[in-house]
Amino acid sequence: MVKIFIFDVDDTLYDQLEPFERAFQKHFSRFKDEVKIEELYKLSRKYSDEAFESTGYEIKNMRKMHIYRISKAFEELGIRISDEEALQFQLDYEAFQNKIKLIEEIPQIFELLLQRGAKVGIITNGANDNQLRKINQLGLEKWIAPENMLVSEGAGVSKPSKEIFEAMERRMGFSKNDVYYIGDNFDNDVIGASAVGWKTIWVNFRNHKAIGQEVSATYVVKTPEELLRVVEGLTRGL
Repeated sequence: MVKIFIFDVDDTLYDQLEPFERAFQKHFSRFKDEVKIEELYKLSRKYSDEAFESTGYEIKNMRKMHIYRISKAFEELGIRISDEEALQFQLDYEAFQNKIKLIEEIPQIFELLLQRGAKVGIITNGANDNQLRKINQLGLEKWIAPENMLVSEGAGVSKPSKEIFEAMERRMGFSKNDVYYIGDNFDNDVIGASAVGWKTIWVNFRNHKAIGQEVSATYVVKTPEELLRVVEGLTRGL
């Protein structure tokens, strides 16, 4: 039986903290003794998710969201920054994302999946231009057909809505019983995919807490090496 593995992109296939940290060092190094960069990053992601649904994909609205998320993250840590500083940080964050690389084990995982006859796809939230630029930078077309890549702007709906997962089912033509969704965001990825009956692998490299959730992931992995072992086990005998 062919198994299907659908992946998130940001902070699942590459380390999203790395370009964030580079932009922080360029613009906010004066706060390095006051701020733990990973804590700031997690807060920024929290506010990004909070604002995403109401933002839309027009560049002016996206820029407002970008300013909002980093400003609110700093504010929660007791620091105020200007809108101009927030915008310049975002522009360099995007520039540094043009140099992202796959986590070391990810090519091994993709090669293993293809060797064992599994099918691979992507569902990612974000604007088409931004996400496709990352996909191109990461070289994902080596393993994943473009028609099996679904970006929320193009789909007209975003995770965790059931509709985006159902759209991928129609696109790739698979049964719910055969699919695993792999992602780092518990709400968007685990809850979203579970709602349509998919199995899930929660990529929890940053030790997030899933407090008070009625849904649980099928598998939880804390390291890329552990993700490789889980995928190897799931595809053994295909």
